[in-house]
Parts: sequence; C-alpha cells; structure tokens
Amino acid sequence: MMKKFLNVLLVLFLGLTLVACQITDNKKEATEANNTANTEVAENKENEETSENTDNIKIDIEEGEKVKAIKEKGKIVLGTSADFPPMEWISFQNGKEEYQGVDIAIAKEVANTLGVELEIKNMAFEGLIASLKAGDVDFVIAGMAADEERKKQVDFSEPYLDGEQVLLVLEENKDKYKSFDDLDGKIIGTQLGTIQQKIAEEKFKYNVKGFDLNNVLIEQLKNKSIDVAFLSEIPAKQFANIADGLAIVTDLGIEKEPGQSVATKKGNDDLTKAISKIVKELKDSGTINKWLDEYIELSNKEAGK
Repeated sequence: MMKKFLNVLLVLFLGLTLVACQITDNKKEATEANNTANTEVAENKENEETSENTDNIKIDIEEGEKVKAIKEKGKIVLGTSADFPPMEWISFQNGKEEYQGVDIAIAKEVANTLGVELEIKNMAFEGLIASLKAGDVDFVIAGMAADEERKKQVDFSEPYLDGEQVLLVLEENKDKYKSFDDLDGKIIGTQLGTIQQKIAEEKFKYNVKGFDLNNVLIEQLKNKSIDVAFLSEIPAKQFANIADGLAIVTDLGIEKEPGQSVATKKGNDDLTKAISKIVKELKDSGTINKWLDEYIELSNKEAGK
C-alpha cells in the first residue's frame, strides 16, 4: 500500500516538473521574441530617422554679428519675385497660397541650417535690391544673375545655376529671328530690373518695354503688344512649356548670362559665407539639379501639361 502511494506521488512530482519546465521554456521564448521585436522596432525607427535626415546639411556656420542677430530673432526674411517658374511661383493647388520653386527650396534649406523660421516677402523684381539694401529683407533669391553692376550694390554667394539668354516668341514667328541683330525695329519685352532689360536698352534704345511681372510680359507677347520677350533660358523654356503657342529662339550670338546667385547686404560677410557654404553643398551633391527637375515637373502639372 505504501509503495503504491509513493508511486502516485512520484508520478505527480514528475508531472509538475514537466509543467514547470514548459512554463519556463515558454517564458524564455516569449522574452526572446519580445527582445527581437524591440530590436526590430529600434532598427526601423533608426532607419526612419536616417531617411528623414538624409537631405539635411551639416555645415559649420561662422556666427558673426548678422547670423547671431538672425538666430536671436528666430527667423530669416527672404525677398523674392514669385513669377519665375520653375525658380519661384505661387501655387494654389492645395487650397491655399503656397510658394514653390528651386529658389524657395534653397531659402528653406538656409533657414533650416541656421535653425530659424523662414519668412517670405514677395515683391516686384526691380525692388529687390533696394529692399535688401534698406534691411527690409535678409537675403534675396530670385533667379538673380550676379553681374558687375549689381556687385557694386550687394554681395553674392557663389552661383548655383547658369544658362543662356534667349528669346520667347510666338510659334508662328520662331524662324524670323536668327540673331540678336534681327530684333532691330522690333518691340522687345523684358522684366524690369533684369540684365536682359539693360542689354536690350543698350542696343535698341527706345524699342524696349519693361514690365513688373513676367506673367504680364507673357500676356503682352501672346496679345502681340510686343514682338519678342527677352529672358533667361530656364524660365523662358518653362513658359514655353506651360503656355500654348510659344517657342524659344536660342544661339543669339550674345554672351551667356552670369550665374544665378543669392544676394546679401554688403557688410553681412558672415551670412554671405554661410549661404555660400550651403549653396556649394547643395550644388555639389546634385540636389539643386534634382530640385530643378522636380519643380519643372510640378509647374507643368499645375499648368495641366
């Protein structure tokens, strides 16, 4: 009887031992699974952060008087003329007014690198340098070419884009103009304050009409109030893409336009150096060319092309 009782106890003991071992194994597997899951989450989070920060620029900025003042203020003010796709324009696609373009993207990168907010002041192109000199804006990005005359008034970063100077004409007239000399006696439209206005007036005097906005310039061309529009290559090509009935005339026998650069007020050397570093990094990394393609596509899309 006692032996039978002991056998029963032994069976019960072995059963309890097996259950305890199974519970321990389950806990161990659960712990390992949990650790694996936590590791995967951490790795995914790290990958997401890396992806988000891929395009961030890491540059040592010399904090002189102007940069310090901007950081203390918590914002940097951009002056631009938003009628120059794909460089800058105002988009209404998302139900609100929004600035788009390569120049706007550069300005945002400047603000991000300095760790401040970006404020945008939109105005006529011809008023940008005066506004910069008066201190109403901290910097200007507006497809502005750094020619010698402007360099006397403001400072510039290194150039970030360059191109030819071209004519924008009605499609029906594209074979009329083979060189700049063929414009003699024609009415030439330009945007006020541009290098193109200066060149046209020097050669053709009173046959040049200037307009505040490029949009108005294009309408005047389409209405045949002017014979040609004289523009920088990149926006001229974009206007030809998004407006029906327009064509580009190149190889005019005139010099290439000076490179487009960021303008700063004279004396703000620390800001000029900081922006030049940012521009160089964006250019060397291919980011500006990438943005150019993207904003050409976006501009075409908004125009229904």
